[in-house]
Amino acid sequence: MKVSGIIFALIAIAAFALLILSGTPLNIILIAFGWWFIINGTLSAAGALIARAHPYSVITAFSVAWLTSLNPMMAAGWFAGLVEARKRNPTTADFKNMMDIETTQDMMGNNLFRVILVAALANLGSVLGTFLGAYVMIQVAGIDPREVISAGLAGIGL
Repeated sequence: MKVSGIIFALIAIAAFALLILSGTPLNIILIAFGWWFIINGTLSAAGALIARAHPYSVITAFSVAWLTSLNPMMAAGWFAGLVEARKRNPTTADFKNMMDIETTQDMMGNNLFRVILVAALANLGSVLGTFLGAYVMIQVAGIDPREVISAGLAGIGL
């Protein structure tokens, strides 16, 4: 797992290096990054909001989604869930009461369930943000991945 995470991170770094070496103007790169950051963060934070997360959990989901979507070994929901667990502090009673939950109101009143829901929905938002963000980056910023890769490889002599 560590090796695949390192390989994926190296691929992401190589993609950014190829983007720079392709001669793509810096303002286009910054626009693409801005779209990536906003879309990933907004959708991850929206997932946390749907779970009625603590505001700090929502801010955390928004802040880390752009980075965690580039690394399969990390997830925005994990970070948001950790913050949620810190703010809502699940107890052993919450764990024991999970089997007795019958209504949505009971679920939302259980801190352990809330932490799990925040983590799951923030992750789901980040996954959606990854695909939508990549599409928007390509369309709005006018970046053609084939041209970037070929120009980047030509820039390093391959």
